[in-house]
Amino acid sequence: MKRVAINAEIRPINTKGNLKAYRREGKIPGVVYGKIVDTFPILVDAREFSKLSREVGRTAIFDINISGKIYPAVVKEVQIDPIKRNVIHLDFEAVDLGKPVYVNLPIVVKGEAIGVKKGGILDLSLREIEVEGLLTDLPDKVEVDVTNLDIKDVIYVKDIKLGDRIKIYTDTEAVVVSVVTATEEEVAAPAQPAEGETATPSTTPAQTGKSEVKEEKKEK
Repeated sequence: MKRVAINAEIRPINTKGNLKAYRREGKIPGVVYGKIVDTFPILVDAREFSKLSREVGRTAIFDINISGKIYPAVVKEVQIDPIKRNVIHLDFEAVDLGKPVYVNLPIVVKGEAIGVKKGGILDLSLREIEVEGLLTDLPDKVEVDVTNLDIKDVIYVKDIKLGDRIKIYTDTEAVVVSVVTATEEEVAAPAQPAEGETATPSTTPAQTGKSEVKEEKKEK
């Protein structure tokens, strides 16, 4: 996993009006929490965070530098203004780089499948896998090469190789990607809810930090 440094400063717990003032100054209010630190509020430069996000994404390890003291952390939540689409708040979780963590890694397909050139359709069934390992050993994403995938060929989770230092928890027999015919794609399409019915979205319980994090968010 990539690792970058970002400067930050401690800020007092403020009112909603104070937070808006920080944002007008080009700063993003945030919070750092985790099992290895006491929760504390911070400010980071909006342009610096935006630049780093473009360069390494948001799955990198961020070394938060506060007056020379470094807090390795990962981004747990990014809040976006629904109108302006700019970042208005950041949650960082401080991490112990010497201990393994359990995370979901995104799957990225690369190459053009042989089967697609023949008229098949690439069907990505799995968009992320569950793994455990040291953050310094984990990749930012899992790349799956589909170049040699012909029609009706399948790549399973068991075909993904991440090395001995990373443990995969996702079912090894789960299908990651395959090339299907147009007819198979139509059959596999999910049924649409009948008129008057409402589709129920699938949800995953969000990970939360200490109670201080909830208190911190009240100020926004």
